Amino acid sequence: MSEPARFQISGSSFQGLCFGPEDGHQVLALHGWLDNAASFKRIAPFLAGCRVVAIDQRGHGLTDHLRRPYHIWDGVPDVIGVLEALGWDRAILLGHSMGAAVATLFAGTYPDRVQQLWLLEGLGPWTYSDGEAPDQLRESTERLKQMEDRQPPLYESIDQAIDARVRGGLLPLTRAAADPIVRRGLIRNSEGWTWASDKFLTLPPLFRMDEQQIRVFIERLNMPVSLAVGDTGFFRDPSFLPARIELCRDIRVETFEGGHHLHLEGAEEAIARWFLERLS
Repeated sequence: MSEPARFQISGSSFQGLCFGPEDGHQVLALHGWLDNAASFKRIAPFLAGCRVVAIDQRGHGLTDHLRRPYHIWDGVPDVIGVLEALGWDRAILLGHSMGAAVATLFAGTYPDRVQQLWLLEGLGPWTYSDGEAPDQLRESTERLKQMEDRQPPLYESIDQAIDARVRGGLLPLTRAAADPIVRRGLIRNSEGWTWASDKFLTLPPLFRMDEQQIRVFIERLNMPVSLAVGDTGFFRDPSFLPARIELCRDIRVETFEGGHHLHLEGAEEAIARWFLERLS
């Protein structure tokens, strides 16, 4: 069972879900791009003895929108704000995909606030070659000019929205994995169902960190790191991953059955047991 959570951080309302005993190990969970706190509904019950607080990151789920372009580093002050609202001096950060990128940046910025890193399909932000930056900035700027006129899609039913998420995602996603994310990620109006998330989230990043900048953050990870990847996932073989792993002082990597959303596809109990080994 989960409980709703709400925080006021720098004038913005953040919402989320809480799982487990209030006196358990403190775990802050950060979901992936276009997902929300429900991404952790299946793995959290298996994290025995943990108090898991999963937030809807800015622009996602039920959390307030910025209505402007988003950057991966926006999440760092948000994590500090949530930790302070919870009264947690230190916490385990559990991050999936985009959330794993935010968790990595936060842990490199505030290593004293992070007990462990539990990462799913991610170790630092995704990047591209430096030579692509001008073209990327131009493309994103051109698309930004069109955002105000863009209308979100409408669906007659929740099932129709789930089907759309499965068909339209950049990464393969099973219908069972999409179900909890979509149900939390919808709002109803007089015409049907539509996405609660900010439409600006679909804008390509105006700018990305380069690989050298990312490595500086990873070099500062002095806490235990556990990285779980799916055997058919998006993060199983990116060219930059081996070098990033080499920079970590204390890391273990394990492959589980599943794709990019492996924590929603049947491997959640095995992944949870593996994460918990570091607490024993």
